Amino acid sequence: MLHRAAWVGKAIILACMVAAPLLIHAAIVTDRWTSLIVVLPLVQLLIVGVAAFLRRSVWMMSLSVAAAASGLVFIWMHTAGTNVKIFPALPHAFAYLTLLFGFAWSLLAGQEAVLTRIATRIRGPLQPELRLYSRRVTFVWCIFFAAQLAGSFTLFIWAPAEVWSFFVNVLNLPLVLLMFGAEYLYRLIRFPEYRHDSFSDMMRVFTKAREGGPRQVDSV
Repeated sequence: MLHRAAWVGKAIILACMVAAPLLIHAAIVTDRWTSLIVVLPLVQLLIVGVAAFLRRSVWMMSLSVAAAASGLVFIWMHTAGTNVKIFPALPHAFAYLTLLFGFAWSLLAGQEAVLTRIATRIRGPLQPELRLYSRRVTFVWCIFFAAQLAGSFTLFIWAPAEVWSFFVNVLNLPLVLLMFGAEYLYRLIRFPEYRHDSFSDMMRVFTKAREGGPRQVDSV
């Protein structure tokens, strides 16, 4: 019973996290329900912070502190009279800066790449070619995260607010899913002889990928 209730709670939180950017974009485009532009990004940061805090790992506790700090900045901006249309930029930038830092850090000498660690936890010790591939895919995700940040910044400065909002609120999730799908399809073609991990397998261990101490680096 408790297990089912937990899954229902997770489903509700996931639905809210997916619906929130769409509602924010609608508020920006229509210039109505502007309170949503303030409240929903703050709720997103709150959910991320609480979820990270409950994980109790060093990596997740650091994420929780960063989310709390971002929330305080968010509140200060609101009380200072900042244009509300800038507020959705904060969770988007926070998410991708955090991911970029985490993935890039794992590529430093003496560290094991995030996706190498995830794949190892799912399937056990990897063949050398899979270790090298997972390390390179980690680097490709770094490029994706950086491109998201650069795209958001460029559109925010030079494009209408509606165009920028469409990029960060509406296209965000489809682009992430497209990236996952493209990598999975390439992996199926590149390594047809191996069993391939599902999306749910990866997400189940993703938040634990940075637990533990440094591991021996795989060759580039």
